Amino acid sequence: MQLTQLAISHFRNLETVKLEPAAGINIIGGENGSGKTSILEAIYSLGFGRSFRTHQSRQVVQDDKDAFTLFARVQSSSAVDEEALKVGFRRQRNGDTEIRINGENERKFSALAKLMPVQLITPEGVSLVTEGPKLRRQFMDWGLFHVEQSYYSNWLTFSRLLKQRNALLKQRVYDSQGGSLWDQQLAAAGEAVTNARRSYLDGLNSQLNRYCQTFLPQYEFEFKLQQGWFESVELLEALRDKLELDKRQGFTSVGPNKAEWQIRADGIDARERLSRGQLKLLVAALRLVQSADYYSHRGEPCVILVDDLPAELDSENQQKFCEALVQSGSQVFVTAIHQEELKSRFQNTEARLFHVEQGTIKND
Repeated sequence: MQLTQLAISHFRNLETVKLEPAAGINIIGGENGSGKTSILEAIYSLGFGRSFRTHQSRQVVQDDKDAFTLFARVQSSSAVDEEALKVGFRRQRNGDTEIRINGENERKFSALAKLMPVQLITPEGVSLVTEGPKLRRQFMDWGLFHVEQSYYSNWLTFSRLLKQRNALLKQRVYDSQGGSLWDQQLAAAGEAVTNARRSYLDGLNSQLNRYCQTFLPQYEFEFKLQQGWFESVELLEALRDKLELDKRQGFTSVGPNKAEWQIRADGIDARERLSRGQLKLLVAALRLVQSADYYSHRGEPCVILVDDLPAELDSENQQKFCEALVQSGSQVFVTAIHQEELKSRFQNTEARLFHVEQGTIKND
């Protein structure tokens, strides 16, 4: 999918902003604090229902306003003759939301998320590798949500049953409330979630190594799923083995909720092996390969957002990154202070320039 029109109102320092982006590369320039990152943040919010900088709605809504509003026209890139969808998202300062698609109210944000597959690459995004396994589980779950139809249902079932089991454990009523019967359902849903994750990551691995060879050819990478319990036993058996421990702790200690996706470079944990700039390239590879996998399954590219592309990258790696963005076939939004310099890296590609100044935007 691609955005053909975007309107932003009362979002951070953006009072009222409208732009018509190109189907390919869009470069957003401006000084620090001008609002260029806020434009990426607004697009991200259309795809995720929240900011990537804060979970507090009141920090995003302008100080003297009650809500921010985002409106976009979303066009299929494979069927440009079809009429664009009109999507809207409004969030109140208190967190209440309103979602509309072609004039109809939507109760669940998942309906809008399916229309707006967004990949984000920022300097802070190295946390995908450097921080705990929760972010890497979210990486897997995002991909499966968009490409595996049954996954979301299995994940919701597992999450609901896990929450219930943890409540029984915490309240010390596991036995009296028939916890062992719930475990059978939990195990079945957990196995389905894990099988889908394993299949998904197996499909990514060959592509990941290709991207890593482009960006970081000096390293040999290994990507391995640790499912959250010993692979030699089924999940139901693992739950039974850990039951007494879980009762003492008050929570479930095994299962897909404890899964980890291990990333190694030359046999060493990547977070210990790579520099900050190399970690950024690794994360770029992860996001780009996930976008390519989405494209192969759905026949549509993701929207890719890159904040401060030149940061922490030398000239050679900036060029590699820009070439990979062009080759992705995606609609891309990148920010930089020196937009003309960045434009020169998108050789033989038309790039549309926008300049942001004090919360207003204009085409350059």
